[in-house]
Amino acid sequence: MDKIQEIKDKYGNEAESIIADGLGLEKKGKKYRCPNSYAHKNGDKDPSMSYDPNANQFYCFGCGHKIDLYGYYKDHLNYTHQEIIADLLGKQDYKETKIKTNSDKFAEEVKKVKQVTDECLGYIESRGITKETIDYFGIGTYNDRIAFPYYKYDKIIGYKLRKPLKDTGKPKMTSITGSKPFLFNVQNIDINNKELVVCEGEFDCMIIHQSGIKNVVSVGAGANSLPTLLEQAKDYLKQFESIIVVSDNDDAGQKMDEKMVEVFGSKAKLIDKKLYKHNDVNDEHYKFGAEKVIQIIESARFKIEGRRDLEQTPYQGLTKGEGKYIPTGISQIDYALNDLSPKRLTLVSGRSNGGKTTFIKQVMANAIDKGGKVYLMNGENDAEFLLNEFYQIVIGRDEKLFDKVRINKRTRKEPKPKVLKKLQEWHHKKLYMFNKGESKLKTMDQLLEMIETEIKFNQYDLIIIDNLMSILSVTAAEKNEQQADFVQALADLSKNYNTHIILVLHPNKTYQKGQDMEFEQISGTSDMYNKADNIIAVNREYDEEINSQGINGYLQVLKNRYYSELPNIETYYDNETGLILERNQQGDVLSYVFNVDAKPEEGFQMVHDPKQLPF
Repeated sequence: MDKIQEIKDKYGNEAESIIADGLGLEKKGKKYRCPNSYAHKNGDKDPSMSYDPNANQFYCFGCGHKIDLYGYYKDHLNYTHQEIIADLLGKQDYKETKIKTNSDKFAEEVKKVKQVTDECLGYIESRGITKETIDYFGIGTYNDRIAFPYYKYDKIIGYKLRKPLKDTGKPKMTSITGSKPFLFNVQNIDINNKELVVCEGEFDCMIIHQSGIKNVVSVGAGANSLPTLLEQAKDYLKQFESIIVVSDNDDAGQKMDEKMVEVFGSKAKLIDKKLYKHNDVNDEHYKFGAEKVIQIIESARFKIEGRRDLEQTPYQGLTKGEGKYIPTGISQIDYALNDLSPKRLTLVSGRSNGGKTTFIKQVMANAIDKGGKVYLMNGENDAEFLLNEFYQIVIGRDEKLFDKVRINKRTRKEPKPKVLKKLQEWHHKKLYMFNKGESKLKTMDQLLEMIETEIKFNQYDLIIIDNLMSILSVTAAEKNEQQADFVQALADLSKNYNTHIILVLHPNKTYQKGQDMEFEQISGTSDMYNKADNIIAVNREYDEEINSQGINGYLQVLKNRYYSELPNIETYYDNETGLILERNQQGDVLSYVFNVDAKPEEGFQMVHDPKQLPF
């Protein structure tokens, strides 16, 4: 027999008094006042709920709400399925159950909750929360602790407690005996509103509400309680079209983001945590006011529909803004583009073996050197060889820093162990790689989903896709019809998440060896290069007479959306370092190395290399 039906059959019409007494239902004649406060914002003035003895349940003719004995314990008192089944079927009399004992104990303890004391009030106000907000949320005091009430429908089902101190010790939060907390502030939510903000703590919830965003709940004791809570709250949260997740800027907050995306998919919208200067939204409000709270939440709304409320977010003037500005290491390009800016998409193209990956490695090194966090999607290069070459360009010419390692008939430079350790300290938590050969990823949609997930959770400053065709195993139809949509999606991701994305592409068949490239010669549809902010071509020079002058390539800026300069820069590829070196307008080759003696936290400071170049 179904366990739920077994419970209903066991207790029969005794359920009417159990439910009515437990919820304190007001009876008028034969009708009860419905406790579904979500649907009856005016409190069901004319009682519309009746008990059906045939179905052993209450039914509201006004909102359609049903309450049987199982639903009473699960939906109104917040007990789990396992707790209800074990308790109600394990005891002969419900008065002997743990649920009844806990409920009675909780009811007695709730009587000890008093009006918020001056000590508790003073601490809460020190967090920037006003007396009006404190009263709205019904905050009280229990045994000298701040008491946060938790509701399900219109019934208090729990109180969370904390000391009125910044450093509370552990545990930070406790509960009144018998509490079964749900979502904090759920009793004040408008379920007809399409959007719900979900944050971590009670103070965060209160400060977001105080900042003007009313449809906000918190998960209570923090993100670590989320898996258990979502088991109970998932159906409630699914009523909303979008869930804005305002988690803390720490590991627990990232876990909350991941769990919300896992459960709710694209419905869960994450804020841009690069906007944080502190750990949580309450600290942001304390330092910068309600406008900063709105800005943080608007960053998630922008991802929903691309809209900007100019009343909430008026024109601020042109500033450097948030995010890393990443130099390429080629000074003329960096001036022309104003570095690789956040919220931008750059296409890099050139013939095979023309220097595209070499250029990308230099950009990676410069990004890391300036404190940026880099994610490289490697499609066609052996990962170990790629890292070896990357380390070579960082270390430079100094032979004392390398060992010579023989691999069959060839010799490679290998960083000495202590140098390798220093390199690893330098890029610690700043460099991550995805290798195509180790992935089952097949389509553009899968790639986009992975990229967005990586940016959401890890907040990269630079994403490099090298290169599109080798990363993906796609059909001809996708190549012809979906590439422009893919590039547009990358452009949107860069803007939504305040990062810079580089996509490496091959030229099409119209591009001939040795000629300057036009952006129409990039492989793909014309919409692809129209959607990019910058386009850089890496060209190789094959004329031996020009090579003898120290020029064996060119870097062209083919598109520069925000500035007018389109430089074509003479370059020299240095075999000793694996670097593409820039010739300036005076004809000097600008050679540089990274200072391996710098402290890891300072990065490898670039200095000019005085060694004579071989031409």
